Amino acid sequence: MGTGVDQRFHLDQDGHSITVVRSSGGRRTELLVDGRVVAATRTPRHAPTELGGEFTEGGVPRRFTVRVGRADIPGGEPLCTLETGGQSYLMPVLPLTPAEQWPAEPTPSPRTPAEMWARWREHRRRPPV
Repeated sequence: MGTGVDQRFHLDQDGHSITVVRSSGGRRTELLVDGRVVAATRTPRHAPTELGGEFTEGGVPRRFTVRVGRADIPGGEPLCTLETGGQSYLMPVLPLTPAEQWPAEPTPSPRTPAEMWARWREHRRRPPV
């Protein structure tokens, strides 16, 4: 993203919701398990961020580690991985608001002025998000 907005990485693992939120500018990173903050840290400028946490599975606590790397290119997305039980899982970036979502597929260009007018009217009728 790199545009000054927060980033959210999310993964459902072993029946638990694991979310990582990086604040705008990447200054602070929080780890949430099932909606509760379990770890937070100041993000180092040139090093990956590592956060640890645990969740209980069948009454037995299981530890895990989340690593958030730096973006390879300016404006790029950092890599976020969840490591638990000797396995590593990639955590995808999810939009925080509907306005940040990309359309499922690009809208084709209108073929006629009437089609363009109809699209514009439909767009104007939608309530703001």
